[in-house]
Amino acid sequence: MSQDYPLLRFGMYRSPLNETNAVLRLAQRIAQSAALHLVGVMGYEGQIAGLPDAAADPKTRVIRGLNKRALPQIAERRAALVSALRRAGHELRFVNAGGTGSLESSSAESAVTEVAMGSGLFTLALFDGYRAFRHQPAVGFALSVTRRPARDIVTCLGGGYIASGPHGPSRLPTPFLPAGLHLLPNEGAGEVQTPLRVPAGTRLDIGDLVFFRHAKAGELCEHFNELLTVQGASCTGAFKTYRGEGQQFP
Repeated sequence: MSQDYPLLRFGMYRSPLNETNAVLRLAQRIAQSAALHLVGVMGYEGQIAGLPDAAADPKTRVIRGLNKRALPQIAERRAALVSALRRAGHELRFVNAGGTGSLESSSAESAVTEVAMGSGLFTLALFDGYRAFRHQPAVGFALSVTRRPARDIVTCLGGGYIASGPHGPSRLPTPFLPAGLHLLPNEGAGEVQTPLRVPAGTRLDIGDLVFFRHAKAGELCEHFNELLTVQGASCTGAFKTYRGEGQQFP
């Protein structure tokens, strides 16, 4: 569902199937195969699902303008694609669309039968920057304080769980509790250590825990074998990640 404008690619370089005719040709090849059967299609509007739009800076204002223009075009393209496939005799059990940042717009399309969300299941830090997506954070991780190199600085062990996408502050984990902690701009979060600036009135001692929210869904599932479920002060269960199930996706 990416869109090409003069001097601008608004979307992701993910699929070579950019036009309905290209999809129809592939569908016909699948129909002629004895080993394959076409059961559904996915059209992913990463330019809507993956770009925060809540900030007030000039770049974000441009993104909001592009989003407003893109949404009806995406819906029209997706509906036309689904209609063309069905006219050609292809029965579709599902039409998948969207991501966490476009759940509302994708689910409003009549041609779409299901919407996808990954990071949205956890409501992670990246999606604090979306205007349409507002839910409570549901997952995070804790690091222990191991050193106090300065009066207003503590250093935690590990923590360099960086999200996919363009490198920058939005892909770093965010200190969550105690409130008011900040990453240092010259160090960020590292695989060996994560130093934090501590606000006045907050004291952290060696061994204390600092809770973080990571930016997207994959970081913890890449590094840990299990995710623990917590209710109140009790651990109520454990669920294996794909790493815990012995899977890798290089």
